[in-house]
Amino acid sequence: MKKWYRESYFDRKIWVLENFDKLGLSADETLLVLLIDLCKQSHKTITYDYLTQKLHKSNREIDQMIASLVAKHYLKLTTNARGLVFDIEGIFEFDPEKYEISENGDLYDTVSEVFGKPLSSSELQKMNDLIEEYGQKAFMEALRVSEAQRKVKMAYIEGVLRNEKN
Repeated sequence: MKKWYRESYFDRKIWVLENFDKLGLSADETLLVLLIDLCKQSHKTITYDYLTQKLHKSNREIDQMIASLVAKHYLKLTTNARGLVFDIEGIFEFDPEKYEISENGDLYDTVSEVFGKPLSSSELQKMNDLIEEYGQKAFMEALRVSEAQRKVKMAYIEGVLRNEKN
């Protein structure tokens, strides 16, 4: 099945620009994503020299931006015979309609603290889906149960919610 963001009519650059704030991207990260996308579309090899020259950033700053994008699951780095391969398709897996951190800001902070890390976009989407289906109060109770059992994962929280419903 072809992904919606791979369709010929889909403008990836406009989508990134419309959603960079919801994606939690800084201006520099947004430029980096757009530059990677441009290189991919024009079949240009992406190198650190090219990125530092275009973005007027040091290798260290580029590394920090790349690490941030990888941590958010928006960028995957692999290697092939020609060097580094940058894959930004993870950014398009994000659903801005489901990802309303502003509505659940305090809850997001609480869940991130319990998980001991910032939540990935898929975890955020799952959290929002569970809150929508079971309610915030039930979600918080399931979070407490998962923390008490030391099984802090969205799948476990979902299982607790299902069991409570049945």
